[in-house]
Amino acid sequence: MVRLKNFLSTGNTFTEIDLTKNSTTLIIGENGSGKSTMLDALCFGLFGKAFRNIKKDQLVNSVNERECKVEVFFDIGRQKFHIIRGIKPNRFEIYKNGKMLNQDASARDYQKHLENNILKLNYQSFTPAP
Repeated sequence: MVRLKNFLSTGNTFTEIDLTKNSTTLIIGENGSGKSTMLDALCFGLFGKAFRNIKKDQLVNSVNERECKVEVFFDIGRQKFHIIRGIKPNRFEIYKNGKMLNQDASARDYQKHLENNILKLNYQSFTPAP
């Protein structure tokens, strides 16, 4: 599941997208319906940057200009993960089975831990080659 608020064109209440109803998911919709926003939010939640070439400060809803928040929930085996990322204020938290992982490391090292030890993929492998 992906939850987002004040992210790009989304407002100040959470929009929830459940990607777990089936084993595979196809995202379709009219132009402007939010397909790319959903992908940007998922990518931002996991990797700290949008799928498209959008600067981080431009991800914050331009009307509310604060409290941009993306949450990603997923399971790996029996382990349940919850990633929270925010802008204005900045926030990056990783929860495993309801407990926040130690944040003593720098954000960069925390991201490396997420990619190398949990996701086992990075931004480059998640996005298509240019």
